[in-house]
Amino acid sequence: MTIAASPLINAIYKPKLRFKQTQLRTVQKLRYEAEFRVAACVHNAHQAIGMIRVLEATNASRLSPLYVSVLHLVELTRHGTGLLVAQMDNPNVQGGSSESQYGSQEEFETINNAFTEFVEEYKAVRFDTSGIVATYETIHQDIYNVTEEKRASLILLPFHKELNSEGVLETTNDALGDINKNVLQEPPCSVGILVNRGLRPLSKTTMNIIMVFIGGLDDREALSVAWRMAAHSATKLHVIRLLISGTEAAEDKAFHCDPNGLLSTVMDNVMQKELDDEHIFHFRHKALHNNDSITYSEKEVRIETGEEIPLVLNEIDKPRCDLYVLGQGSGNKYTIFQRLLEWCDNPELGVMGDIVASTSFGTNSSLLVVQQYTMERKPKSHCRSRKCHSKKDDIDVL
Repeated sequence: MTIAASPLINAIYKPKLRFKQTQLRTVQKLRYEAEFRVAACVHNAHQAIGMIRVLEATNASRLSPLYVSVLHLVELTRHGTGLLVAQMDNPNVQGGSSESQYGSQEEFETINNAFTEFVEEYKAVRFDTSGIVATYETIHQDIYNVTEEKRASLILLPFHKELNSEGVLETTNDALGDINKNVLQEPPCSVGILVNRGLRPLSKTTMNIIMVFIGGLDDREALSVAWRMAAHSATKLHVIRLLISGTEAAEDKAFHCDPNGLLSTVMDNVMQKELDDEHIFHFRHKALHNNDSITYSEKEVRIETGEEIPLVLNEIDKPRCDLYVLGQGSGNKYTIFQRLLEWCDNPELGVMGDIVASTSFGTNSSLLVVQQYTMERKPKSHCRSRKCHSKKDDIDVL
């Protein structure tokens, strides 16, 4: 019995199966006529408004409805048990007040009311609101669990900086940035981080969207998100494909074969290039000929030191833009981008996203940075100013 028990349990119990079933949980693989399911994470009502502006642009329709799982994230500040609740209306849960320990009931209701108004305006939208109460170190695990349960294709996260009265992005809480980095580690679906610089409702304005495509799975996912947004009658999309050339690019294209696995890396880059070309081909064939609000252009840029990247983005930013949609790992197949990532103030946004979100860039555009789900994605540590901070190996699961 002892000999037979082990292989029998392994054959029946497959804890990783639920993650393998999510291989198609990306916007790129989602059928257009399928329901688009999103887990929108917010800490306050102001962030909820920004999320609604982006969700509004995803063009929910009877053919492709939108289902939003709104997750109100609340820090567990005192000793107690974490909760996942549909409503926080019990003032004496776990012996503490709902205001001090489990978040504000008024804040929760304000968030719920904002999404109720959104659903009333767009009949093809459904939503539910839940409150996740946990320590910030483990709350990403609860986000994973709810996303799995709701079968979402995209997790939307708010950036940890918000506009102040002077129109400058200001850090609200560094711990919120750590939550975003933790969620990006091993998510069960694609992830988007929203940097909101005052997006306005589409009922009052036209949203001009720029998607910068360099290559890779994150850029393909970002293009898929922007493509879906372009179907809305009040949006205009301009896709710019940057063709990188220069010393660093040439080095990365060189053919190497040694025990360190460089041959595998080169072959992977070749395959990614083919997938990029195929995705762009389908986009140009299906989107450009069927939608006059979509434009596409290619720009060859020479990258030698990395100082050219802000100049290229500044040239792209000349026309008025409301929202940038970028891939989180955009350009990472090039050595120069990998080096620049180590010096980014906000590495969770990637090199391109960090530049657009920086104060020195001078744009008033909002930003959506997208990371595509993949089974092969490994946990990453981010380095800055030669000091490297990595995620703990052992995490207490709530």
